Amino acid sequence: MKDLSKILEYQKLDIELKKTDSEFNANADKKKLDSAKNEFNAVQKGFNADVAEAERLAAETERAYADATAAGKRVEELEKAFAAAADDAAKAALLPSMETEKSRLDSLKNKVTNNIERIKKLLATITQKQHEKKNIKTEFDRIKALLEKQLAEIRPRREEIKKRMRELRESTDKELMETYVLCRKDGVPLPVFVEAQSSGNGYACRCGMTFSPSGASKLKNDGFCRCETCRRIVYIK
Repeated sequence: MKDLSKILEYQKLDIELKKTDSEFNANADKKKLDSAKNEFNAVQKGFNADVAEAERLAAETERAYADATAAGKRVEELEKAFAAAADDAAKAALLPSMETEKSRLDSLKNKVTNNIERIKKLLATITQKQHEKKNIKTEFDRIKALLEKQLAEIRPRREEIKKRMRELRESTDKELMETYVLCRKDGVPLPVFVEAQSSGNGYACRCGMTFSPSGASKLKNDGFCRCETCRRIVYIK
């Protein structure tokens, strides 16, 4: 019959560690920190999108302004040519080009004006989001400082537990340790190793399953066996 004392100590430490981590993760300040982080990331995402859009519009506006300048010069040239035309026929020949260039110039001017207005609004939104990020970061840092203080208080015990668990992994019966690790990977809930419960003339798992005669025999002979219902390892002292 194998000695279960070390694997049971390992399990006790594992449960304590999981409980400590669970309590910390359920901490109201931890949830606030996670919420602040998500909020910051959301604002940052919007901020980056607005900056990218403002940069795109700025580049587009610059091109439109250059095209408008060129179109304006072209209109001036056509107007001079129109004024210097020798007769009505020559002037009539210039009119389509003049109308086309003037229409293009007006369109480009409108584009520049509209883009500038859109950029102004984006800059206002960007400035607002910068303030939001700053405020969220301030709150994030405040909560983080509180959590760091709490972590500093529990860290020594956590490190002590983890150190002892490493020692036990090296010294515990290999088969028992592998069984424990495999059970945890398979989703068997803690505690993995549970003491057998008396059930009439036999034994039962803590989940309520009563062992068959063969299961009870294995439990007595080996000191432990697997529960077919909850998949825990049931042992007797």
